[in-house]
Amino acid sequence: MTKNETSSRHQWSVVVPQTSTKDHGDIRRFGDPTRHPELGFEGCRTLYEAFRRGQQLNPLGACLGFRASSTNGMATPYIYSSYTEILARVNAFAAGLDTLNLVPPTQEKESMTLIGLYMKNCMEWFIAEQAIFCVSGATVPFYDTLGPESVEFILKQTSTKTVVATRSELERLCTVKKSGKCPFFEVVVLADGVTTDATKMAKQAGLQIMSFAKVEAVGAQRIATEGHKHRPPCGKDVFTFCYTSGTTGDPKGALLTHENLISAIAGVTNVFPLETTDRHLSYLPLAHIFERVIMCQIYVQGASIAFFRGDPLLLIEDMQACRPTILPAAPRVLNKIYDKIQVGIATAGGMKKKLFDAAVAAKTRNLLATGQLKHGFYDKLIFSKIKKGLGMDCLRMMVSGSAPLSKTVMNFYRIMLGCPVIEGYGQTEGSAATCVSMLDDMSTAGHVGPPQPAVEIVLADVPDMGYLHTDTSHKGQPCQGRGEIWVRGPTVFKGYYKQPEKTAETVDKEGWLHSGDIGLWTVDGNLQIIDRKKNIFKLSQGEYVAPEKIENIVIQSLLVGQAFVHGDSLQTYLVAIIVPEEEAVRRVLEESGESALAKASFAEICQSEKLKKVIEGEIIRLGKVNGLHGFEIPRALHLSEELFSVENDLLTPTFKLKRHQARIKYDRVIEEMYASLAKPISKL
Repeated sequence: MTKNETSSRHQWSVVVPQTSTKDHGDIRRFGDPTRHPELGFEGCRTLYEAFRRGQQLNPLGACLGFRASSTNGMATPYIYSSYTEILARVNAFAAGLDTLNLVPPTQEKESMTLIGLYMKNCMEWFIAEQAIFCVSGATVPFYDTLGPESVEFILKQTSTKTVVATRSELERLCTVKKSGKCPFFEVVVLADGVTTDATKMAKQAGLQIMSFAKVEAVGAQRIATEGHKHRPPCGKDVFTFCYTSGTTGDPKGALLTHENLISAIAGVTNVFPLETTDRHLSYLPLAHIFERVIMCQIYVQGASIAFFRGDPLLLIEDMQACRPTILPAAPRVLNKIYDKIQVGIATAGGMKKKLFDAAVAAKTRNLLATGQLKHGFYDKLIFSKIKKGLGMDCLRMMVSGSAPLSKTVMNFYRIMLGCPVIEGYGQTEGSAATCVSMLDDMSTAGHVGPPQPAVEIVLADVPDMGYLHTDTSHKGQPCQGRGEIWVRGPTVFKGYYKQPEKTAETVDKEGWLHSGDIGLWTVDGNLQIIDRKKNIFKLSQGEYVAPEKIENIVIQSLLVGQAFVHGDSLQTYLVAIIVPEEEAVRRVLEESGESALAKASFAEICQSEKLKKVIEGEIIRLGKVNGLHGFEIPRALHLSEELFSVENDLLTPTFKLKRHQARIKYDRVIEEMYASLAKPISKL
């Protein structure tokens, strides 16, 4: 593509002239030159101030909501507390923490006031976080799925005294205390109340326990009698430890400041402004920075937050009860819903399928041609019913983040929902807000938009992988350079706690955060993620392979639920462990005349050579469609009936594959697959 051809197109990002070097391209920034990084938003410099702004905007409006469940599984509609009520609870809990000496400064060179949060998303999680800000403190969140070893490491490293949890996490906390390696850990505050069994368990472990309600009551009494003066944080203060769920080794504690998050909010909020009438369903883990960014956007505008009941199987029911207007979603959730819809339509068959296919085709044509999201006839006839069934009929925007979403799935949600569906990109160390696609760019997909106004980006050469900032083509697609994505701006984190060497590896002396992701600039100035620098390996013939890229292509098949692609420098070929999508596989077997097998156990189905051949064919087809090289297509498969999960230690709490653990678990199977492959014929 020539320079004139590029300059004639609308550019979503702008080049800063004369900023390229021999190793990286020019700096790019947000396309509107009047936008720039901001350290505050609407007068707020901290999350402490942000919540109070929301309360001032909407004092009697719905703030936080939950569903009460009965013993027979029935749930109430969402019950909301107002901003004024929640602010009173925050103040009371903060005063209680101080009065009971639950959050003393840590005994470190640079002491901090910390509180641990170890439970699923709930009102108490939010209240406890805002309360610690009142005493200029920070949170140490744990994914509720973390086991004792990781919890022990974090508590030991941070010297945290008090953890807010529920009775579900108490046993693991007692195990940690019994280890004797966390002497500063002394108190557990139970959000769901203290029971006799809980008291006994804690006492045996040497822990003190008390209820969340007690801390609030003590604080309320102090406020009523003598008052409680806050010690608000400043923008440079750390607001949270965000422990990255590393796939190998101990987790790293990323320190994020109030300024980091507020500048991220200021950068993205004007891209999609929110209103006090908006509703958000909180189900993505609050220990992950993506959900924290979304939640801050909600409460700084005085909008409402509803918490799911903690069970992923009940998520759609909670969605129907909440009917959110804004929905952040991880691709794993969107892909699962998409697959269910596709399987349901295929099973229905007949006129229903013909109408559905016609509707999808018509709306897709309009979308790609003009960005049109609505269709008077098909929306009313088909898509409005699907949306209502999913609880998505009030959505006015959806944002996908945390992993790439395929073009097919992205465009399907745009036509089904009839509202903007955008994709964001970022990482914990960059406050999760590096790029976001634009609301008025609905006709293109497969990219994550331009840099948001708070950051600037360069693409740095990765010669070993063949990516250069001077590249003009990627697999036949014109581009404006390829390379590792480097990010700079006020959203970049303070560093890893007590790990200066790891910090120096991640952020260079010029302030560039090295993401490890490979991207390209599209011809219209959007960033597209194409590869991963980390987790690459070299095959015996010298070819580099990025397994994550291949796995993301393989799971596009409706028959594949999960995939683990493996190879190493001693092997010529790749092999893969595949967990089939059970419902779709049973349907395919039934339709192909294998009724008996379709009704067999899932373990028996996974031993079927016929099914393996079908999935092999799917992988080859998808590989060709997505431009994979021959050496990037697995030559042998093993079908496993066991899902990769956090519980079996094959996934991190953010659902990333733990490659080292997967390699160990499937070691024998991998060796058998390689043994079954014929050795390549020598060309010598």
